[in-house]
Amino acid sequence: MPTLIHVTNPTGGSTEYEENQLHTLWQSGKIQTDALYWRDGMTDWRPLSELFNPYSYTPAPPPLPSPETTAVFTSTQTTGYSYTKDPQKLTSFLILMQRILLAAEIIVLFSDLAELSLLNRAYTEEEGEANDTRQGLIGIAYLIITIIAGITFLKWVYRANLNSRGFGAQSMRFTPGWCIGYYFIPFLNLVRPYQSMKEIWQVSQNPARWQTQESSSLLSIWWGLSIVTGILGQIVFRTSMSANDIPSLKNSTTISCFSSVVEIILIIVTLKVIASIAQNQENLVKGQ
Repeated sequence: MPTLIHVTNPTGGSTEYEENQLHTLWQSGKIQTDALYWRDGMTDWRPLSELFNPYSYTPAPPPLPSPETTAVFTSTQTTGYSYTKDPQKLTSFLILMQRILLAAEIIVLFSDLAELSLLNRAYTEEEGEANDTRQGLIGIAYLIITIIAGITFLKWVYRANLNSRGFGAQSMRFTPGWCIGYYFIPFLNLVRPYQSMKEIWQVSQNPARWQTQESSSLLSIWWGLSIVTGILGQIVFRTSMSANDIPSLKNSTTISCFSSVVEIILIIVTLKVIASIAQNQENLVKGQ
């Protein structure tokens, strides 16, 4: 993971940034030109202008506000929140993919129920082959949709954390990179993704005092369902691989139906989590 750079801010504290993120903020003039920085290996704080000297930014003074716009100007300066990278298109695409995934999961559920119905009666060889073909095609389509939706979700989490840091939140524990990385580390992936999402949720409510913000039971439900679906997915895979007769196939398909029901609930909750965080961050930017 990239080394973090600590940068002083007007409040007397410091904020952690990844270098690419800091470079973008510096170029856009959102970092004070007299700010100091420190990174691992340095013995003392140094002017940030030394680090980005080739990219120095000297903004032209803006025109003075007219009396009619003074109130609006003052309000904008009071909030001062802006996106490091606008997430709106990504959020819209993620919500679309989650809805497509929800539809696919419902189709999987009905296809499994159809297979159970077939297994509970005498059927011809042609019916069996048609069932296997249908299940196979649906499985391939579902896998492709799941991969696209999963990658989009991880990219959205990365950006939500990036913007949370850009709001000036102090002492955030998780970096954008580790918010993604923890999903792939055994054992840690049982806890860290939830904790990083909770941090994003809190910052999105109040960046200045995020550590005092309440979390939401919605996050606990989301993560609990995520763990349950992961366990059920493993069970479905193992039972389907070992199914070699009608009773074992019935058992595997029944578990798959139950897994689909839980997955449908999880997707609905995930949509609510995404919408809530996105709305809170948008409210910060709009000063609401």
